[in-house]
Amino acid sequence: MTTYVLEKTADLRVAACSDAEVLTKLMRKLSYPTTPSVMREQLESREQDPNYRTYLAERNGKPVGMIALRLIAARGSESKTAQIAGLIVDEDCRGCGIGRQLVRQAEEWAAESGCRALFLTGINREDRLGAHEFYRHAGFEKYGCRFIKSL
Repeated sequence: MTTYVLEKTADLRVAACSDAEVLTKLMRKLSYPTTPSVMREQLESREQDPNYRTYLAERNGKPVGMIALRLIAARGSESKTAQIAGLIVDEDCRGCGIGRQLVRQAEEWAAESGCRALFLTGINREDRLGAHEFYRHAGFEKYGCRFIKSL
């Protein structure tokens, strides 16, 4: 019998306001439009809010990935869910297990927060199609698509 153990490939920690610049650089690698000041404002406003969490992955002291999460309130009989608002791993570190480590951390945070599901949207864009296999491998299932109307 073969047992697979996913080794820790990066150190994860909750992102702080002082991480705004490195998070901005990571976000820009996937064309997320932001600035260090906007990122700092977001981190400050969410620092004490239990509905948001951002984790930073570091390897040998260098930032190599991040995952931003938020809780979605339950409606009616639905249970609370958690959304991956952003997941980025530096190109040089892809395939090393850092993305999966970040997703596992998200799963733990979501479960501790009382969620029964973790979801993400926005990967139907042409430049994000390569991420589908990663998410399938991490146990996600694709359900339909979103319709959006710009106003």
